[in-house]
Amino acid sequence: MKCQAEILLLKNKLRLMKGTLRHAWQPLLGFLIVGVALAYQLIFVVAKAGRGTAVSSQGILYVLLAVVTINLFRVFLNQTPVFRMEAASVMLTYNTKQFYKVLCRKQGLSVLLSIFIAGVLSFILSGFLFDAAFGKLFGLLALYGCNCSFLSWIFYHLQSKAKWLSLPIFAVCSVLLILHSFLSIALLAASLCALWLYAQRVLRLNLPKYFERLQFLEMSATALSHNDYVKMRQMAEENRPSYVSAPMLHHWKPTKRTALWMKSLLEILRMQKRILILLALLLFVGWLVWRTDLLAFAPLLENPAITKGIAGFSVATAFGTLHQLLIQQVKAVSDKRLLGLSLPFTTEQIILSYGVNAAAINLLLTLAVGFLYSAFSLRLLLLWGIEGIAYFAVCCASVYDVKFKRGISTAANVLLFASVYYCLMI
Repeated sequence: MKCQAEILLLKNKLRLMKGTLRHAWQPLLGFLIVGVALAYQLIFVVAKAGRGTAVSSQGILYVLLAVVTINLFRVFLNQTPVFRMEAASVMLTYNTKQFYKVLCRKQGLSVLLSIFIAGVLSFILSGFLFDAAFGKLFGLLALYGCNCSFLSWIFYHLQSKAKWLSLPIFAVCSVLLILHSFLSIALLAASLCALWLYAQRVLRLNLPKYFERLQFLEMSATALSHNDYVKMRQMAEENRPSYVSAPMLHHWKPTKRTALWMKSLLEILRMQKRILILLALLLFVGWLVWRTDLLAFAPLLENPAITKGIAGFSVATAFGTLHQLLIQQVKAVSDKRLLGLSLPFTTEQIILSYGVNAAAINLLLTLAVGFLYSAFSLRLLLLWGIEGIAYFAVCCASVYDVKFKRGISTAANVLLFASVYYCLMI
């Protein structure tokens, strides 16, 4: 009976996968081609790895830092449980031995996946050879991946502030990975044993949260397989948080002079983390294109002027996207008058109050870009000033709904691109 149930569950997964591939094979194929091309360029062009030619120590350090960054998001920002079961299996088998057997099997599969990824990555970094360097990197990456899997599982289920104890454990494991010594392997193995014992013997699962998330994932997979956009939109609206757990405006005791500024700051703090990650990726991709031979496989893209243009466009897009997000906040407050609400602030006061935080964010991002592109000079002040001009021009055009706001937005984007290219690339 148990074997038949598992066969039926597997058939259902294959059926959903078949439907997903039937409706979304074109974008998936595009992502696959782009991913393979980028991986080839990173391995054989940027890292210059080859048969018998291992990646340099600096390159290995960059790879390990990338692994740490990915696992940082995986442990603390991922809302999906790392060990997934079927929602019906959880409901029918919880408090039975069968539940823990299935859970252990899922954990084992996750460990095998971490080992496989570690093996592939170590094989590439060691120059496609099975030697001592491969063995050390393989042990480090496999143990680190398993540690992060169990840390993510523990962080997901703990409900109190005690879950933040995972942060120093993650930091220690990450330092051990960066050091990549044989002592690090022993300590990571001891840490993995401790985390496994805690997850098996001490951790109490947050069953309502786990069951609700599994239901949502299964309904999402079904809607995607059936190409049901109406259902997907409905689920997105229903699962939007109805309350805010971040600090509230009244906690900061605002006055009439500081209320708008504080509200703007709170909205920035509550901005979706995925958007901020996307902006950071745009900046990093621009730097990668400019500093490496990532696009050298295309005849025209190997021209330094073109690669600088692509890098500048990436940075300008990051600034422009950030400005649009901040302007949407200003417009949302200003448009409350259209709903019949009487605001004790003029439109100019709203624009200026929100503009203070926008200018501060522009300054911080400009300094970060200057550090990333090694372009510390007085030109950064010019870039910051032009960013402010572009922001306020588009903001005023959107809030006052002027006739030529599209033309103003286009001109602001062109000005941003030209200033980024001049201040960073020349």
